[in-house]
Amino acid sequence: MNNRYRGFLTLNMARPRTRQVLVFVFLAVAVMFSFLGAWVMVQAENRLQGSDLSKVTSHISAKTLVMLMGENLPYLKEQMGAAGLDEIVSRMTFELATSIDLKDPRTFLGRELPLYALFDSEIDVASADVDYTSIPIESPPPPELEKEIIKAMEKPEQGRTSTSNDGIKRKQVLIYTTHFWESYLPELGKQDPRKATHVEKNITRVSKYLASVLEKMGIGAVTAERKYTWDSGAYRQSRAMVQSVMKQHGDITYLIDLHRDAQRRDKTTKSYGGKSYARLAFVVGKSSKNYAENLKLAREMHKEINNRYPGLSRAVIIKERANGNNGEYNQSLSPNSMLVEVGGVDNSFEEAFRSIEVFAEVLAERIHEATPVMKKKN
Repeated sequence: MNNRYRGFLTLNMARPRTRQVLVFVFLAVAVMFSFLGAWVMVQAENRLQGSDLSKVTSHISAKTLVMLMGENLPYLKEQMGAAGLDEIVSRMTFELATSIDLKDPRTFLGRELPLYALFDSEIDVASADVDYTSIPIESPPPPELEKEIIKAMEKPEQGRTSTSNDGIKRKQVLIYTTHFWESYLPELGKQDPRKATHVEKNITRVSKYLASVLEKMGIGAVTAERKYTWDSGAYRQSRAMVQSVMKQHGDITYLIDLHRDAQRRDKTTKSYGGKSYARLAFVVGKSSKNYAENLKLAREMHKEINNRYPGLSRAVIIKERANGNNGEYNQSLSPNSMLVEVGGVDNSFEEAFRSIEVFAEVLAERIHEATPVMKKKN
C-alpha cells in the first residue's frame, strides 16, 4: 500500500503484491534483453560481409564523421541536412563518452554483457557456418596457474628463450606462443574449459611440431618460448622475446604466434575422410603499422587452406586496440605476421597437428614461390 509521509510517497515493499510486481518487472527486462540479443545475432549474421561492421569497434559513427567533414566540405553538409556545429559537438561528445551509436543496439550491450564483447571484433572473411557466436574468444589463465608459472620461472632453464631446430641454417620463420599456457582438455584429462591450461603440456608442442614440419619441407624455422605471467603483460613480454630472436636470425621474415581458442568442439572441429581436424582462425591487429600487409596475408592463407580443406579455416578476424584488446599483437614487427588460433579447448594435439600440417604446406609453397631461383654459373 502506498502512503505519504511528510510530502513523500512511500511504497510498502513487504506486501506480496508489490513483490510480485517487482519480480514481473525483472523477468520482463530479462526477456527483453534475450529477444534483443537474439535480434542482434541475426542482424550480425546477415551483415558479416558488410563494410559497416567497423561501427562495432568505432567510438564515433560514420554520420558524425561525415557531419564533421561537412564543416569544410559544403557539399557534404548539404547532403546531411546542413547540420550545425552544436549538433556535431554534442554527437561527438556523447559517442566518445559512452561508445554508443544510437543506431546500433549492439553498442548498448557490449560493455554490460560478456557475450556482446565479441562484437569488438570484425569478421573480414569467414566460412559459411561462422558468425559472431563462433569467433575466437580469449580467456586469461586461472589464478592457480599463475602460481605454477611463477614457480616455473625460478628454474635454471628459464633463461633459455629460443630453441633452434637442426638442419637448415637459414631460418625464415619464427614460431612463438604468447599465451603459452593454453592447452587442450583431452590432453589434460579435464572437462572444465576454464582448466584447459598447463605450464608444460600446452600449445608450445604445436609450435615445435610446426617447425619440424616446415624443416622437412625445406623451410628453416625457429621456435621461441619463455615463461611469464598474464599480469606481467603477455604481448609485451613476447614482443621482447621475438625481437631478441630476430636479432640472432637476420633472415626471419615470417612471425607466427600460435594460440588455442576458448570456443567449444562444435565450432572448432571439422572432419575429412574420417579424420577430425582442429579448425584454424586468423586474427589481424588493426592497430599495427603493417595492418594492410598482414590482412592480405591472412586472407590468402585462409583462402588457400579452404581450397584444400573447405571450412578448415574458420575466418579472418580484425581487432583494433580498444576495450581491452591488444589490437597490435606484435604484428608491427613484420609485414608477414600471423596470429593463428589452432582449435579450441576440446580438441587434441593429434587434431591440431593434422591442421598444422595443412597450414605448413600452404606456407611452405608460398615461401618457395617467393624465393628467387639461383642460376647456375657456366
